[in-house]
Amino acid sequence: MVSAKRKKAVSFRLTSSDVRTIKIIAARLGARDSDVARFALKLLLSRIAPFADPDLRGRRLLPAFLEVGEELIRHFELDVVRLKTIINDGASGEQRVDDNDIVLLAMSASGGTYAAMHLEDFSRHAGTLEGLRGYLYDKYVHRHAAARAEAAQGSQLSVAHGG
Repeated sequence: MVSAKRKKAVSFRLTSSDVRTIKIIAARLGARDSDVARFALKLLLSRIAPFADPDLRGRRLLPAFLEVGEELIRHFELDVVRLKTIINDGASGEQRVDDNDIVLLAMSASGGTYAAMHLEDFSRHAGTLEGLRGYLYDKYVHRHAAARAEAAQGSQLSVAHGG
């Protein structure tokens, strides 16, 4: 049986600037370069872990995009078509994120003003990345959480009243 703690060597190509940063951080912490690199990788993996869950789709995957999506979209050069596939592929009707909202998400990562102009129509935090996050959280996360809470409370009341 292979131990879960067993480590495997993996090679990465890093810029000299990244290597220098790792060395500076390691020296400041009194740690090894490899420990700093492992920590950075584990930290990143914890932030993007929702993307490893094949059951997270549609609005259930959206919070992960709202937390790290801007960096992912830029780094992997994800366009709107690819984002729609990543977010909505396999999602049921009510779980799906509106195409227009995915376009806003993609545009926000570009840093352009087009998304900001559209957000003025939707958000009380008009024109900011926080406004986009607020708008999308309100639309896809908070509204559905409130509906589930109301439904649960309604079923508890009907049980309490013999319904």
